[in-house]
Amino acid sequence: MAAEEEPWAPLFIGAVVGGPTAHNRPVSDSIGLLARLADEAPWQPTDEETGVDVVFHVPGPLLAPDYEGTRTGTLSRRERLITMQIAVPADLGTRGEREVSRYLADRLVEAVDVARTTVARRKATLAVGQAVPMARFVAERVHDEG
Repeated sequence: MAAEEEPWAPLFIGAVVGGPTAHNRPVSDSIGLLARLADEAPWQPTDEETGVDVVFHVPGPLLAPDYEGTRTGTLSRRERLITMQIAVPADLGTRGEREVSRYLADRLVEAVDVARTTVARRKATLAVGQAVPMARFVAERVHDEG
């Protein structure tokens, strides 16, 4: 890694929210929790693997995902990063806070597993490594809270 480069975590968690509502507020809060837990997960700086950027698409009054489930976004060999997109069901925010967090944590693990498989098929790309145990760390903490 070049001396002037700042090491970046192998797992990023974010959201695109289609406008704030009372129904999607618990979802946004849970995504924030997942991101904080990912920041606590152990990892080692390296430039020998592909990172995973997981983006939850949360429906709202202005915008809603036009797909269901998880899909692969951009894979950048230059940036060593794959983007995974997760469509959040419109009714998820009406469930209990614990159920929302658990649902999102499980989708996070699934998305990172899909990213690992996708990257592995592209032999010229560095493997997804630490993002897998980081996502599992997040899911374990969420499931242990209940």
